[in-house]
Amino acid sequence: MKKLTFLPAVALAKAGTLLLFSFLLFTACNNDKKQVESLIKETETIHDEAMKDMADMNRVARELKQTMIAAMMTPEQNAVYTDVLDKMGNAENGMMDWMKNYKSPDDMSSADALKYIQEQKTLIEKNRVDIKAALEAGMKLQGK
Repeated sequence: MKKLTFLPAVALAKAGTLLLFSFLLFTACNNDKKQVESLIKETETIHDEAMKDMADMNRVARELKQTMIAAMMTPEQNAVYTDVLDKMGNAENGMMDWMKNYKSPDDMSSADALKYIQEQKTLIEKNRVDIKAALEAGMKLQGK
């Protein structure tokens, strides 16, 4: 009889361990998914802010081009304006490249998705810095 009561206790302990392991695995996967979702949201927010800055940058670029057409500039002044417009163009191209290359991580494992989204977040953060710097340079030329 003791064997009969001992056997179910072992089976119960194994089932409990399996249940605990399954719960921990589910919780870990769920945390990874939440972390991925959070990173995606942060990345999208940075992208949206950079797009607003880029719209301002493009408006300033149009104004700078109009100034270059209307003003009598020395070659040195022209070079300064051209340099700022080139930086604006490079920043815009960086955004377009990022948007073209960005892929949803839906088909990736959690670990791969975390790595990928972190890389994308870093890239869009750098692009936003480039856009802001070009915008500020253009505004400085306008005296703003």
